[in-house]
Amino acid sequence: MRRPLTLVMTAAVVAALAAGCGSDSSSKDVPSPATPVSAVPSFPDQGISFKAPDGWALDAGRAPLVATVQAGPSTVAVWRYPRTEKLPVTKDELKAARDALVKAAQARDSTFQVIKAASATIAGKPAVQIRARETIAGLLRTVRSTHIYSARSEIVIDAYSDTDNFRAVDAQVFRPLLKTFEVHAPRA
Repeated sequence: MRRPLTLVMTAAVVAALAAGCGSDSSSKDVPSPATPVSAVPSFPDQGISFKAPDGWALDAGRAPLVATVQAGPSTVAVWRYPRTEKLPVTKDELKAARDALVKAAQARDSTFQVIKAASATIAGKPAVQIRARETIAGLLRTVRSTHIYSARSEIVIDAYSDTDNFRAVDAQVFRPLLKTFEVHAPRA
């Protein structure tokens, strides 16, 4: 009888230690960014695939959220929003989309500050990319928000981290991850 109780107690202690109970969080505790090299998560019903970083937690989402990839204070959230209106393609249309996205973000969050906003081509598709500082869940974050327009959808990739670590995570994870994206018409 004592043996099962001992095993249960040992398992509980190991779980508590693994969870890091009672430890303070600091930028030194942030996992090292890993270049995206792992297996390719594929979401054919959403028409999206990308290479997630090794060692980051990948979770499938529920529409419109496709997936999240997280490590420490850094997150990549991938969304797919069906669109019935004409999607922006030309330089002027992408500029108008960029301006509308910035205006909507400013209306939603009084702390929102644009660092840079520009048209781009991501996964071979027209896109708008915005780097900004904003408040997410009560915490100041630096964000790279990418909006890809394809197949009657707006695919949004929100990549964000705490401001102290953003530059390193952006260079080592977020930008390389964006280069791995493939976007197709959703299967569903």
